[in-house]
Amino acid sequence: MSPKNLNPQQQQAAYAPIGPLLIAAGAGTGKTKTLTHRLLYLLKQGGVPADQVCALTFTNKAAKEMADRVWRESPELARRQGNPFIGTFHSFGSRILRAESRLFGRTPNFVIFDDHDSFDLIKKLLKQDGRAKSDEGPAFFRDKISALKNGMVRHAELRASRKESDVYALELFRRYENTLKKNNAFDFDDLIYKVVRLFHVRPSVRDAYRQRFSCMLVDEYQDLNNMQYELVRLLVGPSHNLSVVGDDQQTIYSWRGSNFEIFLNFERDWPESKVVLLEENYRSTANIIQAASALIAHNRRQKPKQLWTKNPPGERVKLFEAYDENGEAAWIAEEIERSRIKNEDAGAAVLYRTNAQSRAIEQALIAKSIPYRIFGGLKFYERREVKDVVAALRYAMNPKDQVSSERLEKLLGKGGFAALKEKLARADASSPLALVHFFLENTGYLGIIDRNLTNPQERKENIAELMRFASEFSELPQFLEQIALLQATDSLKREDGAEHSLVQLMTIHLAKGLEFDTVFVAGASEGLLPHARSMERDAELEEERRLMYVAMTRAQKRLHISFYDLPSRFLSELPGELLEFKSVASDETAFTDNEERYITID
Repeated sequence: MSPKNLNPQQQQAAYAPIGPLLIAAGAGTGKTKTLTHRLLYLLKQGGVPADQVCALTFTNKAAKEMADRVWRESPELARRQGNPFIGTFHSFGSRILRAESRLFGRTPNFVIFDDHDSFDLIKKLLKQDGRAKSDEGPAFFRDKISALKNGMVRHAELRASRKESDVYALELFRRYENTLKKNNAFDFDDLIYKVVRLFHVRPSVRDAYRQRFSCMLVDEYQDLNNMQYELVRLLVGPSHNLSVVGDDQQTIYSWRGSNFEIFLNFERDWPESKVVLLEENYRSTANIIQAASALIAHNRRQKPKQLWTKNPPGERVKLFEAYDENGEAAWIAEEIERSRIKNEDAGAAVLYRTNAQSRAIEQALIAKSIPYRIFGGLKFYERREVKDVVAALRYAMNPKDQVSSERLEKLLGKGGFAALKEKLARADASSPLALVHFFLENTGYLGIIDRNLTNPQERKENIAELMRFASEFSELPQFLEQIALLQATDSLKREDGAEHSLVQLMTIHLAKGLEFDTVFVAGASEGLLPHARSMERDAELEEERRLMYVAMTRAQKRLHISFYDLPSRFLSELPGELLEFKSVASDETAFTDNEERYITID
């Protein structure tokens, strides 16, 4: 096979002898192409039959990209050898469970419960136990059960816990499992968890699959959780024919179980392994690469890489200090508008740490008539919890609003809505913020979120952002009018621009694996990035730095970073000579993270 289009390090990885191989691939270094060529080498020169190859990815998109490249490079393979398995961990697990379903008391036509199905089932079981209104809602117990199945917590730990909720979680787990079986169903976590259990309990079944798949390749190895790692380890067995690719500097999913140590321990797990570093970046300008590399160098726990590029230096990284989130959003919208007037590339994305941050950015884009799309989520005023609170404010202003009254009655029940109406009639709260507080306190709405909705913490952050916006208004009509105008203007603009011209808004977690000509990293402030919940432990802080690194390395040509209040500690780790700094909150002409800037004298 010709080594065309592969640099020397990529060739070294693709054509390494059969055996355990770790390809530590920096951001934008062509890891998918390299892993694909590795697969082709194993099939052609390595003599591995195609139908004995198992290549596992985390997304259908990545699996399709790899499969398309394989057949484009070597279309004769399928005719001669059959098809390798190229798919996600969960699709692979599903295939095994379909074949072995009767060992679990299911039939091959079982259904798979998604997160919402699991949530509803747990909610039903809690209601049966009279715990429907307990402090720990279905989201809490769903997370516990998921943690058990993903190897994040062990049964013995919960059994030994002094917390009643932990002990109850074990009993709930048993009933949940029995109910899944009665429904001829597995949940999403079972697609890995049950296969691992099967391989432990039935070694003969495990050995049959080891023979069936004698060669394994794994993409995004840094994102494996404990159960996925165990699946890989059990399948590889004594053959050690394993090739993995990943970047420990982009490990950002510990909150859903990714175990950072699995990547770092590859050489310990397979002492005879070969390690190849991919360090030439093809995506970004030299200035962006140097800035991102300087940032990530501050992490202690990592496999160091020296990322470099032949690309031109490009523009310096723009760093902007605003007075507040609205000023930051206005600057982002102005920069996007300016680039469009200059007819620069339209591909732009605004990245942020939490979904709640989209509110101010959306409003600024709407004000400039700039079409946008929330990638992988809902626009701010379309989110259920925001619509619930706004419905209460609309009803408080206009009790004849039937749409809002019906929403509130459905939310609170007839009795709860009647009680709210009576309290509103006596309420002495006219400002929007006071009314939001009144609604939350008199309905126990935050408890409703805990008991009935998924992602309760994120939903509460959205309500907190709505409250921040409400604090800018003294009168309720003006506040509701502003919201209505924003929604109306947005709906008129949705069909104006072609999809490629839409500005993409998304969390940094969703941006991983994507790239854009221009990237705006919004809210690079202490408490947001790094997040306030992630500052207590060094491991959490290092993951926040990796999150910032991922955000920066999404940019191909232009990178803009903005903040307000206290600047993120990560900004002081960026080389000053690579920055173009502008501030409307201070007289500084060059960025310095100096505490004296934030001391005010009355």
